[in-house]
Amino acid sequence: MTEATDLIQALNEKLSPQDQDIMTRLTGPETNSLKKNVTSEYMDEILSWIGSDEDLEKMLFWDKGGKYDDPEWQALKPCDQTNRELMEQAREYYKKLRAEAVESQRRSDLTLYSQFNPGLLFTGIAGAVRTDENGNEDANGEYFKGVEFRLIGSVDEEINSASIFPVEGGYKVHLGGLKNGEAEGVNMYTGDSFSLLQLAQLSAKVLIKAGFTTNVKNPAGEELELDPRAIRRAAMGDGPEVNFGGELQLFAENTLAEAGEALDAAATLATKIYERFGLEIEAYKIGRQYGNFFLCREDNFKDFLPDEPTDKKAMVMLTATLVCRRCRREIEDFRDAARAYPNAQFVLVNLSSPQFTFYERVFGDMGGGDADEFRRNAAGVTPFVIVYAKDADGRLVFKEYVATKKQQHSPSLVKEMPRIMEEYFIG
Repeated sequence: MTEATDLIQALNEKLSPQDQDIMTRLTGPETNSLKKNVTSEYMDEILSWIGSDEDLEKMLFWDKGGKYDDPEWQALKPCDQTNRELMEQAREYYKKLRAEAVESQRRSDLTLYSQFNPGLLFTGIAGAVRTDENGNEDANGEYFKGVEFRLIGSVDEEINSASIFPVEGGYKVHLGGLKNGEAEGVNMYTGDSFSLLQLAQLSAKVLIKAGFTTNVKNPAGEELELDPRAIRRAAMGDGPEVNFGGELQLFAENTLAEAGEALDAAATLATKIYERFGLEIEAYKIGRQYGNFFLCREDNFKDFLPDEPTDKKAMVMLTATLVCRRCRREIEDFRDAARAYPNAQFVLVNLSSPQFTFYERVFGDMGGGDADEFRRNAAGVTPFVIVYAKDADGRLVFKEYVATKKQQHSPSLVKEMPRIMEEYFIG
């Protein structure tokens, strides 16, 4: 027998029939992670927090609100048979994705392997536009046309969506809802060179290759030309600065012959965006909603952690990676903490993006002055909750970090915040 087979046989004694079945269908990377990271003792710990499928579904699909959860809107009737059939297919498609998302998270947790969750694309579904019985837009109508999915990354009232409408010759898919007959697109954070470059590559290359026509507009509605090469040169200091402000709108659309193809296209939109930005989208949306949650980059690191004295009392840094399975369990906590503590400042650091100064300064502080020492002997893995607070000279200095090990449940920011507030923000 192989090493993996021996391990799985030993683990099966602890696993439910459902989890045993998953073990027979592991991918190569999942199997490798299992061999590297999981022991029989660790599995006991994993099983203590992984939860049921219902627990996983609640954790993954926590975001609620808007038309997607409004009983009145959900009771609207399709304006014709084409829209009825589209909604029926869309609901079935969404149901299958939710089940896929739950299994993907379970596989990742059982094998301690972080990977993109291919089922976690939409977090809600609704009729796209309210109409009268003839399909004419009517804010008080009892009917709907089109289907609108809330995309992963949405937070409360800060919603990204993708819509599908029957049109002559097929089905039109586009980003955003429909307002006055025009696609609304989605808001994208562009407050630093890396974020702007990511958006430029997404709109100018990735989505076009996937069959979409795209454009990017500024808040005034003016269409922009984003050149990934020019933005990259500017970011590296080899060209003139490229700056379009902190937020731009992304538009993308495609027309497909069949409803099933249109649903796949909407899923592709969600996939391509989230593969590139990950939970940075939720971080940006939390900040947009509550005003105290920010993204830290190489460009703006000194804005959050300056060398000179500051008027900030303290700061909470949170680390993540683009497809962190543990961070996924903490997104709702991030939102809840930002909402509950408006006077605190939260900063998310995506370790999958360039973070040279962060590694040197913060990991150095956490390692007693030696970043490599921290890397060698870190007490846990991402996500870290890192606290800086003022010293006697008014400078922000490292105070503590909270972390757990790979096989343990991720640290809860909501549980830690009362103590952190009392010690560093209030005390």
